Amino acid sequence: MSTRVLLVRHAQTFGNIEGRFCGHSETELTPLGIAQARALGLRLAAEKIDGAVCSDLSRARLTAEAVLESHGDIVPAFDAGLREMYYGEWEAMLGTDVRALHPELMRSFFLGGIEGAPGGESIAEVRTRTAAALLRAAELHRNGTVLIVSHGNAIMAMLAEVLGLPLERTWAFSIENTSVSRLLVTSKGHVTIQSLNDAAHIHGLAEATIPRPFEFGQESVTTSAVTA
Repeated sequence: MSTRVLLVRHAQTFGNIEGRFCGHSETELTPLGIAQARALGLRLAAEKIDGAVCSDLSRARLTAEAVLESHGDIVPAFDAGLREMYYGEWEAMLGTDVRALHPELMRSFFLGGIEGAPGGESIAEVRTRTAAALLRAAELHRNGTVLIVSHGNAIMAMLAEVLGLPLERTWAFSIENTSVSRLLVTSKGHVTIQSLNDAAHIHGLAEATIPRPFEFGQESVTTSAVTA
């Protein structure tokens, strides 16, 4: 028997569209992100879900809650091991500013270099942390189906680690906001990827013009997919 995992990236945030290294820093969902989360909830409404584990950052929690609205009394557990990579001195900075200050280090980072951001996690560290969190969540719901909500680089690092990819191939995936990747995890921790980065539910959404801030519970919006 294996545990089924629905691995989801959080919905779009202002940090995404501004091009910031948010990492462990908080950032709000955009109006488009709200619409993406709702579309994801509709997409997974008929799925059997036995439990949920998500990053303790608000963008992951809100995305998980949107899915779980149609799944009875399931409350997501929080695991800080599912957080985004910690960027140290780069936290909340614009990518353009980081590139201007540390062009060679940033280039090395995206090529899978050993060093992370100054004062932040290395790629190896985030791979180990996130893979362990994946296996914990699978063990917690052994032989069932668990929803896991995490972050873009965290998911790429996690998958690269469980697949045994070299460090320089860590960023070899494409993980869209609210995309669903389906995994099978055996009791021995072996991981099979059944599908990757399925974001069909957000394609074709119309672009929102509602200004920030925007919270769940307000009037629904119509938005369009934007790659972050």
